[in-house]
Amino acid sequence: MDAFSRFASAAVLAVLLLVTLQPEAVAQERASELPRLSPSASVGQMIGITEVTVTYGRPSVRGREVFGELVPFDRVWRTGADEATVIQFADPVTVGGAEIAPGAYALFTIPGEEEWTVILNDEPNQWGAYNYETDRNVHTFTVTPEAASFRELMTFTFDGVTSNEATLTLHWDELRVPIPLAVDTEALVVAQAEEQIANSSSWQEPLQFAAYALQNEVLLDEALRWAQQSTDRQENFNNLYVKARVHAALGQYDEAIATGEQALTVAEEAEDTPVTLDRLRGDMERWSEQS
Repeated sequence: MDAFSRFASAAVLAVLLLVTLQPEAVAQERASELPRLSPSASVGQMIGITEVTVTYGRPSVRGREVFGELVPFDRVWRTGADEATVIQFADPVTVGGAEIAPGAYALFTIPGEEEWTVILNDEPNQWGAYNYETDRNVHTFTVTPEAASFRELMTFTFDGVTSNEATLTLHWDELRVPIPLAVDTEALVVAQAEEQIANSSSWQEPLQFAAYALQNEVLLDEALRWAQQSTDRQENFNNLYVKARVHAALGQYDEAIATGEQALTVAEEAEDTPVTLDRLRGDMERWSEQS
């Protein structure tokens, strides 16, 4: 056999091997950086102080019948293209009614005509759903799909975001699938405050948590305790004013006025006049009317 014949035979064998290999094996061995037909994407969102990230491949419709055909009903789907879609939580997050520990999870779904099953699986490093194992599921629940405007590329978005919740929405073709997320941000803030205040001797550390709670009108009892911790470490106009405002927010107007008087005394003794001094005087007038 001449050199050309040997080369041709080897080429044919290589093509046959490529065709017969499992698709996931071919893709996982891929070493090039050629553009993917379904581009990779990542979307993240802070819910309160918790980061949630979704990494996925974005398939296109390309004129095909998607749900029920390209993506069969009643079969586990990678919820995207190529690698399994991965969702990652920095803190505990309630997903579909169950609290999920921090970490990364494969996000599988089972599409249906009337409802979808959403699956969190504790093996995030998978190619598609070829190696999906039900005994590694952490949580499964159902959601109701909704009709939506046409979208060529599959997309995940975070909608209805507040400091405690959001909806992770899968939108592709003419369908939208909502996945509810919730975070106990207040509990996380308290835990973070306790740790950071315990590991610091600065008056600013407890004050920043007190100011956060005051601004967001949450955790006011804790805010008063944090403001007190700040004044215990170093009494100054800033922390006395915040402490006075927390008292007022709790309806404790006599205490608010007394603490405001302390803040005014400190301000009078200071070399620089606080820029919020007139605001404090106005607040104290209102507190007097309400006491």
